[in-house]
Amino acid sequence: MAKPAVTTQSGETLTFTSIADLGYKQAQTSDSLTSQAQWALENIAGFPSDITLEAKAELYTGYQKRYSENNPAVTYAVINGHYVIASPEHEANKSVEKIAVGFDFAYSMTSQDFGKLKNTEPEKHAVIAKVREKVQTYCSNKLGDLKRAANKLVNVNSPRSRTTLDFVQSVAKVFDALEKSVKVKQGKGDTTANQLQYRMAKDAFWKAYNAK
Repeated sequence: MAKPAVTTQSGETLTFTSIADLGYKQAQTSDSLTSQAQWALENIAGFPSDITLEAKAELYTGYQKRYSENNPAVTYAVINGHYVIASPEHEANKSVEKIAVGFDFAYSMTSQDFGKLKNTEPEKHAVIAKVREKVQTYCSNKLGDLKRAANKLVNVNSPRSRTTLDFVQSVAKVFDALEKSVKVKQGKGDTTANQLQYRMAKDAFWKAYNAK
């Protein structure tokens, strides 16, 4: 029996009454992304092929806020300089040093101060680095999603011109491809490939085809 609801990382409960209901809500989500991509096209100069550092920073601020909602801070106990996820016993023991590491804590220091930790407190640096890496990956993926949705809109709205070749143009295109192929194959030692014979055969074809 299918579960009627799922709980998201942020603690939200999503309820689905059926597979059809799932499809409907998935479509809603997709339509929302399309609308967001349309807004981005209209309000972010050069998007999606280009994006200013300022616009990217603003988007990342929003992505980071959502990441923080989905990923609450994890409490670590500091035991003899080692960082371990705090157990209930650690939580209850007030004498145990503890820190809550989440987005806010990980980005509360400058890049320089964070870099210094690698030498002064390597274990603390490693714990924070994991959060920073996850945040960067999350933000990069979200920007990628938005760009892909925007590119789809650009492609849909761009007029597509298709050149229809006549027969002679089509044959000439095939001959051009074959000329490159026979050169490569002969260079690789293919004994059935001969550039001179190919050119003679091509000339003979055109002579016969263009005969009046």
